[in-house]
Amino acid sequence: MRNIFLWLLLVSSAAFSQNYPVDHISPELLENADAVIRNYQRDVFIENIDEKKVIIRRVVTVLNQAGERYVQAYEVYDKSDDIEEQELFVYDSNGQEIEHIKQKDFRDESAYASFILYSDNRVSYFDYMPRRYPYTVEYISETVTPNTIFIQEWEPLEGYRVSTEKSTASIHYPEGISLRWKSRNLENYDIQVDSVGKELKFQAKNIASLQRETYTPSFSTFAPRISVSMNQFYLEGVEGEAQDWKQFGKWMYDNLVEGLDELPQSTVQKMTSLVADAKSEEEKIRRIYQFVQDNTRYIAVMYGIGGWKPFTAREVDDLGYGDCKALTNYTKALLKTQGIESYYTVIYGGNKRDIEPDFARMQGNHVILNVPRKDSADFWLECTSQKVPFDYMGDFTDDRFALLIKPEGGEIIKTKVYQPEDNLQAIDCKIQLAANGGFQANFTRTSRGVPYGEVFRMVDYTDNEVKEFYRDDWKKIQNIQFENYEFENDREQIVFTEKINFSGERLATSAGSRLLVPLNFIQQSSIASGSGKTRKLPMQISRGKSFQDHFEFTLPENFVVEALPESTEFEAEFGKFSISITADDNSVIEVERHLQINQGDWPASKYQEFRKFINKVNHLNNLKAVIVEKTKT
Repeated sequence: MRNIFLWLLLVSSAAFSQNYPVDHISPELLENADAVIRNYQRDVFIENIDEKKVIIRRVVTVLNQAGERYVQAYEVYDKSDDIEEQELFVYDSNGQEIEHIKQKDFRDESAYASFILYSDNRVSYFDYMPRRYPYTVEYISETVTPNTIFIQEWEPLEGYRVSTEKSTASIHYPEGISLRWKSRNLENYDIQVDSVGKELKFQAKNIASLQRETYTPSFSTFAPRISVSMNQFYLEGVEGEAQDWKQFGKWMYDNLVEGLDELPQSTVQKMTSLVADAKSEEEKIRRIYQFVQDNTRYIAVMYGIGGWKPFTAREVDDLGYGDCKALTNYTKALLKTQGIESYYTVIYGGNKRDIEPDFARMQGNHVILNVPRKDSADFWLECTSQKVPFDYMGDFTDDRFALLIKPEGGEIIKTKVYQPEDNLQAIDCKIQLAANGGFQANFTRTSRGVPYGEVFRMVDYTDNEVKEFYRDDWKKIQNIQFENYEFENDREQIVFTEKINFSGERLATSAGSRLLVPLNFIQQSSIASGSGKTRKLPMQISRGKSFQDHFEFTLPENFVVEALPESTEFEAEFGKFSISITADDNSVIEVERHLQINQGDWPASKYQEFRKFINKVNHLNNLKAVIVEKTKT
């Protein structure tokens, strides 16, 4: 029956190709689009708890080079999967077939780059090189896998600058198997959801493209999508059943984590000696974490129960390397030797993305370690880095929901949130101005919180890399010359300090006998406020941040202050700003500047108010003092 279904798809592709000329696309779908999904059809057949067949027919009109990313003529698979059919048709702008690529013509290679040590994952794909735009691709595939734990989300709007003419997905499942599904952001779209008997079906039509806008939250937070999961599932020889995170986490603990923490007795004794004179549990944890950093290195591994099961702690102890799963499990095992409890934690690393707290299914792309504490905030350990300080998350894993894998089951927890005052960059700078507009500066900057993560690796930069970094960061300063610099990386307090002595030309601009001195010195560039056009999407500032600057300008000999801007301050729901400008005996100008940007989410209707706030900040960031030679007044 399934083969007949596929045969009908193949026949229909030739019979109905005339339905896909480009001039049949409505103007609304072409506007601001790089590609149009003409027809996406995904049919999933759950034959049993350990057998899933997926048939895909995907028709995409590519309007320009940027639209190539939406062709997606590929399948990722491993040794448990079979690609039974794979075929590609290419049509010109009139809908006439110009190429037919058969399965034997698809390329097959490892799905990961050379830095992956072990991986079963492969990709079968065809990379079509177009002669001209627009053109249309019809991709057809049929795959079979025993791993029913994964059911791909249905996303009828696939990203920015792509429209959808039609998108459907169906899931067919037998008696004895039950499904859960969760819809998000379907309102305001032509989307139909039907659940009849043992079939679940979704359909969307005529969804126009969205344009990326400044300060937009993650696409998945506002785009329409539906998640589906089986209550009974299978992953590489292991059956499971779960309807919530407690049950799902229990299954993960029992099958992916438990029993992997055995260590050689020599290593246990080594840990006992390592922490013997530690004065607190925190100091013990710090020492063991440092031991892991000093004695292991990260190597990616996609192996073991679908890439989800880590190496044992003994293997990491012998080899000295592992991936995020293995190194986290190893650190957990080392802490356990000293009676310290910790939890293997599944999370999305990178751009902010939550493990969805209200829908249990296999999620995440990274693993870290949670160390609970009774009377204060938990410790979070990133076990893959030899450089990251103890309990530092930065913007890679902060402020998102994660899944603790406990012996009794799973628990959703929010990771550390850095407040605006935690994300602090502070500058203290003394500037000696020259009569020709040049300067000599003694510059100190400290970075804490997320900004720390943006700069602390500079301690490993070469001299050329350091100078290139500053020249790029301070583009508006001409002919920078560095006398000396030094960095201090305080891993205990998680503070990075830069100290630089340097000079440059034309900081102050000449206006006749006067010099105009920019009072913001280093941070002269504007904060992006985005377009003034009508906004469609919600607005988000994902992390708050604070800036505290002290600039002391010593005037050139024989110069005096002629005019200073007024000091001012203001506050809005988006943040607050203050600047104090004073002159001491007409020879020194002092500037104290404070800016705080608040984290938050706002509707599109608030955007113009936000722009006014940012534009006001930008205006005050570009204030100038006027100085003049005494003899020319």
